[in-house]
Amino acid sequence: MNTIFIIAFIVAVFASIAAWLNTQIIVRELAEIKEKLGIKEHKKSSFLDRDLDND
Repeated sequence: MNTIFIIAFIVAVFASIAAWLNTQIIVRELAEIKEKLGIKEHKKSSFLDRDLDND
C-alpha cells in the first residue's frame, strides 16, 4: 500500500513541475504577443514595493 502512495506522490511532483513549466512558457508567449501588438505593460503597485529595508 505504501508503494502506491509513493508512486502517486512522485507522479504528483512531476505533474506539478510540468504545470509550472507550462505556465512559464505561456507567460513568455503572452509577453511576446503583447510586444508585437504594442501593448504596454501596466505594473500594479504592491505593498511589497514599499519595503522599509530599501531605505
